[in-house]
Amino acid sequence: MWQHEHSTDVDVAPAAVWAQYANIDTWPTWNIGMLKVELAGPFSTGTAGQVTSQGQPPAPFTLSDVTAGEGFTIDVQLTDELVSRSDCRVRALPGGGSRVTHSVEFSGAGSEQMGAAHGEALAANIAAGVQALVKAAQ
Repeated sequence: MWQHEHSTDVDVAPAAVWAQYANIDTWPTWNIGMLKVELAGPFSTGTAGQVTSQGQPPAPFTLSDVTAGEGFTIDVQLTDELVSRSDCRVRALPGGGSRVTHSVEFSGAGSEQMGAAHGEALAANIAAGVQALVKAAQ
């Protein structure tokens, strides 16, 4: 398994971040390299969708967890044995503002190789994406 997580504390209400999460039309504005997202139903656990990223064919995904006001998880079956899981979460901080945490992990056969090949770029994109998300939520 390979994984990376990025968190940042911001002076933005959790509801403003959640509004960006729940509106898939905003995703390409804060996901570096993402061109288009489509859902085959509501923004809820179990809904299937498709994401198109720059230089890649469309990839099917499943919203494996959606918790209103908190975040969501997307699973992409990259091969028969390799899964990519992206998790986006927001939580209120005691003194106000929010902690925004985004993570990605590869699991299954080939996960370490996938992380070695793409991990550095993914880590940079996650950090930049969190900053873009916060800016969009302000």
